[in-house]
Amino acid sequence: MLLLRVPVALVLAGLLMVQCKSAHSTLSVARMAGYTPAARDQILFLNFRITGTAGGGEEVTLASATAGEGKLKYLARPVRFPYQIRAVPRYSSSAIEREMVFEHPLFKSAEVSDPSGHLKQAEVRAGEGNILVRLQAHSGLNQLELFSVSPDKGTIKIYTLDFK
Repeated sequence: MLLLRVPVALVLAGLLMVQCKSAHSTLSVARMAGYTPAARDQILFLNFRITGTAGGGEEVTLASATAGEGKLKYLARPVRFPYQIRAVPRYSSSAIEREMVFEHPLFKSAEVSDPSGHLKQAEVRAGEGNILVRLQAHSGLNQLELFSVSPDKGTIKIYTLDFK
């Protein structure tokens, strides 16, 4: 009986690892709509569609990618809700990797009115959502990694976008 439990445990562990695999894709920056090679400063606008369940069960796809001329201002608002999406750009050079934090589109906190008329915070779940990531184009930009953060499962990598 003990000999049967070990292979079954290994198979179950393998199935769990398959479900935790993050998605991976490649984007050619030179082929993006609005990209101008002669421009000095470019901003990349990456729109991601996220479906599934928050906390590592997400499926991420790149919905659209556009470039525009300009210098990026980092005007991020703080995210205090425990369910988050973190985007981390990775560079081949010694550029600073500035982590961006977004409210999770599948599990949000919203202000709703209760029957007495008072506003309170409520958790809102969705089956699909979008996030827009803005990046300053940089010659050393290699990857953008997306992580799902939840209080029960911690930080889990859910998507990697490679840049050419």
